[in-house]
Amino acid sequence: MGVKNILFYGLFLIFLLIGFSNINKSTESLDTNRVKNSLDTALISCYSVEGRYPKNIQYLKKYYGFTYDTNGYFITYDWQGDNVYPNIYVYRKGNES
Repeated sequence: MGVKNILFYGLFLIFLLIGFSNINKSTESLDTNRVKNSLDTALISCYSVEGRYPKNIQYLKKYYGFTYDTNGYFITYDWQGDNVYPNIYVYRKGNES
């Protein structure tokens, strides 16, 4: 095997790894958006039925079927009042950004 072949395969492997890394980041972003969209849907359903936003996520889990991977995500839920949409943030655990 010549030096050119080794160099070619080395560069090919590097580009392949970079591609897989980008796909993984994209998938993580989509998964985080799915959790946030699911939470938004549960919140809107609760408000539509009851006329108020719940004080915590546990209420949505119990009565509106909201579920998420508690080992994979961290959610901050800042309830402002019955008629004020809460501030919600969804973070994937283990991410620095």
